[in-house]
Amino acid sequence: MNTGRDVKAMSRFQIFYNEVILNDPIIPPVNKVRSLFADITIEEFILFVDKVFTLEDNELMQHFIYYFILFSDMDHIQKYINSDKFTIDRLEQLILFTVGYCTMHDIPIDRTIDKILFFLDKDKLMELALNSTVINNDKFMLFMILTKFDTDMLNRFFLKIKDVSGFINFFIRLPDDVLRSIISRNYHLFQYIMLMMSEVEALGTLSAEFIKKYSLDLQQFGKLNDILKKYRDNTNIEIDKNLPLQKRDMQRLAFLVNMVRELNDPVQAVEYYSGENVFIDELEKNFVLAVVTDPMLKHIFAKYEIIGKLKKK
Repeated sequence: MNTGRDVKAMSRFQIFYNEVILNDPIIPPVNKVRSLFADITIEEFILFVDKVFTLEDNELMQHFIYYFILFSDMDHIQKYINSDKFTIDRLEQLILFTVGYCTMHDIPIDRTIDKILFFLDKDKLMELALNSTVINNDKFMLFMILTKFDTDMLNRFFLKIKDVSGFINFFIRLPDDVLRSIISRNYHLFQYIMLMMSEVEALGTLSAEFIKKYSLDLQQFGKLNDILKKYRDNTNIEIDKNLPLQKRDMQRLAFLVNMVRELNDPVQAVEYYSGENVFIDELEKNFVLAVVTDPMLKHIFAKYEIIGKLKKK
């Protein structure tokens, strides 16, 4: 027998279904759906998600994923997904359906999944890496999760897995673009695996060749990481968060631009720092990218020094 809470949750689901499926709107009813998400409780949210999953309606699922991605920056939604009540099975389903949605609509998978992985807490990330049914065996997804790990989490992860040698053997055979993407996302992870690699005797000369090939990339990102630390130690972006771009601290923006100029590939640099959450928003990210890639803008901030000029707010 349904409780009043269950009835309310089902009512929300029915409103959602009516708005996005039965009414078949030409323009997505974003504001109406936002209101459904805005004050939903965790119990209602879980029942809502479970209903979407169990119906196996592809059109409904696509609509749900669209709005979930859209509203995943809501603090309470992020809190619900990190809750113990939101099981790892539910989370895995949510991520896998999101991957499918991105594939169908030609949306970059890594950026969208990053948006979800970004707000998962350490325990949830670890559980996903170790105990998920599909993701645990999908090396692409697994490595995306591992790029969110700090050194302590990496230690815990590798103590738990049984076939470290097989894991590393798979790692070194990844395509070059994937490996460099891992470096740009978390060079500590790459460095960690390279240290482990030197202890796996079966790899022999292959290990030495691999380390030599990517050592320069690691040095470069190590330097960038040092600059990034200085940026974080000497800035307070809270002041700029609610300001339009033109009124934000130009010294800070200049620092960002010149941080990016330190890399040979500015697009890769912007993506690296975006993954490190140094940009307040997409507008700021796109501004920095434009300055470092447009020949007409190449002299902007050129006279600013990237080290030692920032003052604590």
